[in-house]
Amino acid sequence: MARFYSNVFALSRLAAVIAACALVYMVSHIAYEIILRSFFATSTFVLDEFVGYAIGICIIWSLGYVLEHGDLIRVGLVLDRLPERAQQLLTAVSALVACALSVGLAWMFWIRVARAWSRGTVSSSVAAVPTWIPEGAIMVGLGVFALAAFAHGLRHITGHPSPAPHTPLATPVE
Repeated sequence: MARFYSNVFALSRLAAVIAACALVYMVSHIAYEIILRSFFATSTFVLDEFVGYAIGICIIWSLGYVLEHGDLIRVGLVLDRLPERAQQLLTAVSALVACALSVGLAWMFWIRVARAWSRGTVSSSVAAVPTWIPEGAIMVGLGVFALAAFAHGLRHITGHPSPAPHTPLATPVE
């Protein structure tokens, strides 16, 4: 099982790196657009569309990594008042529910991707991006998160330690 947990964490880390690259892309595209508009009175005409795709990737693809590091926002109103084992079980149930919901969403995106592929649907912008590409990216990100949530839930049931290094946030939030 330790190998499974470390492989899932490695996959989540890879997805987080891709999400970080999408963030760098967004900043670069926005800066390029500012330069084009300010100095050359022109545009790429696809900024909002492509940045929207990148935002989706940044959010969805980084979820598993953030979950494993324990940095997702969590309200401890009920959880903090429970005994340690009850906390572990409630966390496990929550992670497994998140896994099931993510699988359901990924399945819905699979239906959309298959439909867009078969129909040859493209975006309405100048770029005419095939819509199965961004929808497929979201579907894959949801699948990675579902796997990470499943592993997270199993770890809390079995008491296995997290493969993520425990480094505190640079600015602790309390």
